[in-house]
Amino acid sequence: MSLAQFDEMTEREENDFSRICNLLMAVTYLPRDSGDGRISREYRFVESRMELFDEYLGLCGWRIYKEPQYGIIYVRNTEGYNRLALNKLSTVMLLTMRIIFEERRAQASGIYEVCATVGELFGKIVNELSAYPKKPPQKDIKESFAVLENHNLIRRLDDGFDDMENRFIILPSVLIAVSNDKCRSVCEALKSETEGERNEEADEIAAY
Repeated sequence: MSLAQFDEMTEREENDFSRICNLLMAVTYLPRDSGDGRISREYRFVESRMELFDEYLGLCGWRIYKEPQYGIIYVRNTEGYNRLALNKLSTVMLLTMRIIFEERRAQASGIYEVCATVGELFGKIVNELSAYPKKPPQKDIKESFAVLENHNLIRRLDDGFDDMENRFIILPSVLIAVSNDKCRSVCEALKSETEGERNEEADEIAAY
């Protein structure tokens, strides 16, 4: 069994194993790129011990996966527990990031990280998807960015997300987090919701 590898680990490796297991269950996605052009130490550690992680996490109801094409290692709970419930704004932001990612990748094949600005993101959300009539409150935006950043779906390039010119990297984990089918279903739901709101507004106007 792979768990026998524990006997061969140093104390530091055991500590790293425990820390990274908890990290994976907390953030879901582990990117290969550490952000400084090098391979993440945590990614290397997991990659070299995939069978051990799979066996150990399997005892807790988790499965571990590796997408070498995208450079992402991630986990899923087989019982459906520990799922992150995103609010509407976070969902719309994540969906839009995936759309931007696909558009940029189509323009330059072979890229697996996409740079965008806060302004570009909300320009598409408001003007193209019509998910919101105007830019949401800054407090809500910062909270949603924090959630997506904490789960390694994006990586900030500037100090924060307060300015429309602030840049961030959309990581390829968005392709795993939002499948093609999910992307379509959410877009359809947003379209129906927008049309419903417009009909309600029209009814209110007619009532007056």
